[in-house]
Amino acid sequence: MQFTEHSQTIKITVPVTSEPLSGNDIETQLNEAGYGRCRLLSDQLTNLLHEYHTLQQKIKQSPQADAELNYIIAKKIDAEVSFEIAEDEMSASATITCAWGGQSISANMLVKAAQASGIVFGFSKENIIKLVTHASKADPGAKIKLTIAKGRPVEHGLNSRFEAKIPAMESRRNKPVIESNEKADLRNFGEIPAVTQNDVVMQRHPPTPGVDGMTVLGTVLTALSGQLIEWNIGEGTEVSPTDKDLLIAARDGLPRVIEAGATVDEVFTVKNVDLSTGHIIFRGSVVITGDVTEGMKVIAGGNVFVKGFVEGTLIEAGGDIKINSSIIGHQIPTNDDTILYSTELKAKGDIQANLAQYVKISCGGNFYVNKQMMHCSVSAANVYAGPEENPNGKVIGGDFYLDQSLHTGCLGAASSSHILIKVNRLVDPIAEQQQILRNEITTLKSQMVQKKEQLEGLKKVKGSEQIDQRCLEIEQEFNSQRDKAFLLVEKVRMLETQRKAILDKAIVIAKNQLFSAVEVHLGTEQFRTRREYGPSKILLVDGQAMVEPYF
Repeated sequence: MQFTEHSQTIKITVPVTSEPLSGNDIETQLNEAGYGRCRLLSDQLTNLLHEYHTLQQKIKQSPQADAELNYIIAKKIDAEVSFEIAEDEMSASATITCAWGGQSISANMLVKAAQASGIVFGFSKENIIKLVTHASKADPGAKIKLTIAKGRPVEHGLNSRFEAKIPAMESRRNKPVIESNEKADLRNFGEIPAVTQNDVVMQRHPPTPGVDGMTVLGTVLTALSGQLIEWNIGEGTEVSPTDKDLLIAARDGLPRVIEAGATVDEVFTVKNVDLSTGHIIFRGSVVITGDVTEGMKVIAGGNVFVKGFVEGTLIEAGGDIKINSSIIGHQIPTNDDTILYSTELKAKGDIQANLAQYVKISCGGNFYVNKQMMHCSVSAANVYAGPEENPNGKVIGGDFYLDQSLHTGCLGAASSSHILIKVNRLVDPIAEQQQILRNEITTLKSQMVQKKEQLEGLKKVKGSEQIDQRCLEIEQEFNSQRDKAFLLVEKVRMLETQRKAILDKAIVIAKNQLFSAVEVHLGTEQFRTRREYGPSKILLVDGQAMVEPYF
């Protein structure tokens, strides 16, 4: 048999003999002739084989007969390319349908075709070459897809940024002072930050103009410039007379960061807080060089620093609380199952201590304990037992109500002391709001059903101008309720997206050991350990709370 090529088609010439002929024979010969990547025309092949077998019978009956068949058996098809542009026009992909023995798509051809489709910006040379190379080697007819262009996202300008010029003004982390031979004194956190009059406490960086973006279709995305944020001048500070972007101390004291500004708190210093001093209530910051004894209270508008022990009833701060030593409390017996604590700490910022035992902790920021906490009740954003970069402390017993995470070395104890950890402080308000909205939706649906029944009832009554007018009013009320219900449903969905995003980051980590009787709540999901584990983390996996190894 012979093959000839003409106008992208492959013609086969087959002499009819007494020898059998199959489709595999033809495909083998087609491949050996160099047309193996061409598209075989199955209908033509079927017709050829049928006619060949028919003529073969005639030849057997009349050996002198001679016959030859000519069929177009295959064709060459050039590669094709199509483009898909994302809905936001920020990316475009190309799909190459690989050639059947025909011409492949070159990089230059692809770019020209893309430009003809309106794609003019953000071409990726690397991806284009990768795509055409892969397509030239892939099986005929295969579809190969790859992103070939990406737009430039718009970068909106940043608003004024405020930088504390005294590092210790920022939320103070539990990073002990490193002494010689890399030994750390866990009770020494360095000097308490202090400023004198005219010291620079904060710098305001100017807003940035932003960078315009561009879609793959060449549409310019105009960037918004950042806004100049005015100073929030707190007590004890003022704008520098020589530089409007500097905030300086107007008096001696302890600096503290606030939103878009700072304050310099007056400082009240006392050795011990005991019966000789009475309770301390001060609008600035309080420095206690000794201890806070049992039954005493310290309430400050700024930060509270205690170099010794805390056994007092209450320490409350408008900023941070830092205890260089330990917080020691005890449980107060009650007639019911309610647990009361003799010692309570409240702070809008962070709370730090060396050790905590039987203490109620509530803070807007994080709670840090250097060594261990035992049977405490903690409400915080995050909890770290041990230094933040290496939380190797211990958490034994207690309950926790957290925004995002708990990090420790050992969680629980061999005695199976129960621990309850709810990482729901951010999501519970969202769930409550969702429930309120769902109740409103239920009420609206009930009202809509009533309106619909009223409307159907009026339509059965013989028409009049008054009835028609009332029907129109009911329809309008129904539509208004329906639109409001749709809006509430969308709000519920948005809140659910927020809730899931928060829970995706929720995690409990025990770097060294996780004991039994640890109960973790992540949203509505719960997990309770019933045996001991090595280094572990508890988190949501595919919407379910479970424990996984921690590496």
